[in-house]
Amino acid sequence: MTPAPIPADLCPAHRRIAMDWHNNDYDARNPGEWPAGRSVSSGECTLLMDSRTSHDEREAEFARKNAEQAELTIRVCRSGRSPQCTPGHHQPAVAEAVMAA
Repeated sequence: MTPAPIPADLCPAHRRIAMDWHNNDYDARNPGEWPAGRSVSSGECTLLMDSRTSHDEREAEFARKNAEQAELTIRVCRSGRSPQCTPGHHQPAVAEAVMAA
């Protein structure tokens, strides 16, 4: 499953977050539960594997959940109400300048 491209109109903070979800791939050599046991604050990775699911099923579930999180990030950014957005980012003049860059 190929993830959808990240839209160019996102603010820098939400673009980075969406890209992180976009790049959160399942690793069959080091399997783990989604989001792969990663802890942003500690940087450590706890590996878990539920033997009731195959690697193909786990990989498909990773892709589905990552796509959901990327879409959520896009909706939050485009809402214009997120404190993480660059002030004025979604005003037409700023959006055009960002997309042209």
